[in-house]
Amino acid sequence: MMNRSIYSLQNSELSVNVFPDEGGRVASLRSSSSGVEFLTQSSRNGAYPQPGLVTAFRDGACAGIEECLPTVGPSGPMTDGGEVPDHGDFWQIAWEVTASSESNLHMQARGFSRPLLFTKELSLDRSTLSISYRVKNFGDEAISFLYACHPLFTVSAGDRIVLPKETSSAHLYYSRNQRLGATGRPISWPHAEGGFALDTVETPDSGVAEMLYTERLNRGCCGIYRNADRQGLKLTFDASALPFLGIWLCYGGWPDGTTADRQYAVALEPTNAPVNTLAEAQALGMASLLDSGQSYEWCLLFEVSTNNISFDEFRELIYRA
Repeated sequence: MMNRSIYSLQNSELSVNVFPDEGGRVASLRSSSSGVEFLTQSSRNGAYPQPGLVTAFRDGACAGIEECLPTVGPSGPMTDGGEVPDHGDFWQIAWEVTASSESNLHMQARGFSRPLLFTKELSLDRSTLSISYRVKNFGDEAISFLYACHPLFTVSAGDRIVLPKETSSAHLYYSRNQRLGATGRPISWPHAEGGFALDTVETPDSGVAEMLYTERLNRGCCGIYRNADRQGLKLTFDASALPFLGIWLCYGGWPDGTTADRQYAVALEPTNAPVNTLAEAQALGMASLLDSGQSYEWCLLFEVSTNNISFDEFRELIYRA
């Protein structure tokens, strides 16, 4: 296992570990009272991959909360502004810690495919981890970008996913073996055609890998409920800054390879466009644009619920947010 710097934030209700050297990722978000861990843990050993345009996301940690900027999927040389690597620049590179305390951490990093300065400040307040973001164009020309937060939540069969109350359907971006049909079709949420309960986590050997996007949201709030632990995590975001939510359901369906390598996780991904690549966002006129010197800001809140909360109670917390 490589040596890495670890920054820990802690109070009476939350414990958070951050690895600046691995893309500034949040590696652990744990309830102090119950001990429940909400983020997937990396099983990768050895040196972290070298940053570059051809570096594959699957060769990194693939765990915790990572940042996808200025794309999610790899975007080729025909992309306005040039090629962008798989899941963007910032998960690949070491972040500089500029300030830290027991409950606060400030980091920044400079991209290599685009002249973007990305900063984020993490802070704890009781049961909530707040992450404030700012991306600035320090180049001489306008830059467009696609952003998605990539929190991989650890799950068990029977756990539940709660989307904003307004969500009754989503658009299918990918479904392994077309279990839900062809790309682009509308999918009912939470009960899809074919009897699939998309809001209920399946077993790790199900072979499921699916990506969906909501319609434009008016309110940004969703969550994951750990059924056996009777505790949930609520994710709140500003829908005016990140008006869409990506939903990644992976129950042993990715990546290809040995069974031991398969991912078992759910990701709820606030994003500025309901597509996977910067080139697609540009083609649809949905990529965010920064003029020279201009900045874009947003904030995410990860709030752990009280212990021993029922699913119905947790769902109401999401719906009322």
